[in-house]
Amino acid sequence: MSNVPTDPTGAGAAGGADQPSEEEVREYLTQLRGAPVEQVVAEVASALLNAAQVKLGRNDGRLLIDLTGALTEGARKALPEEVTKQLDDALSQLRLAQVEAEQQVAASSETEDNDVSRAAADQAAEGAAGQGQASGSPSSAASRLWTPGG
Repeated sequence: MSNVPTDPTGAGAAGGADQPSEEEVREYLTQLRGAPVEQVVAEVASALLNAAQVKLGRNDGRLLIDLTGALTEGARKALPEEVTKQLDDALSQLRLAQVEAEQQVAASSETEDNDVSRAAADQAAEGAAGQGQASGSPSSAASRLWTPGG
């Protein structure tokens, strides 16, 4: 589904390089409109989970994990049980890995550039959790366990 080139750093947009043509954008939008919602959610969740895995131990890794959890909870009723189970399993594994990585980072006292602050990550996670609760979606046991290191 994702045939339109993207540059998450924004560097390509500044230089005009690798920008999709108008025709490519229209084709992508047509594909997106016809795609099943579970495919779209799975692709978004996959991108968030992959980014979280790369950023394990960092505050922004935690934020990406929390965003995936909020996405999963918000879409749970519309997704097949198999998809939500896969997302829940991946989230559980990443939450454990995040806690372990946070402990390693804390022990090394090293800081990395371009990591969101703990306050910003916590605030964003609280906002995402509040939106899920406002929609009436129940919290999973895994999402309620996400407290270590925080």
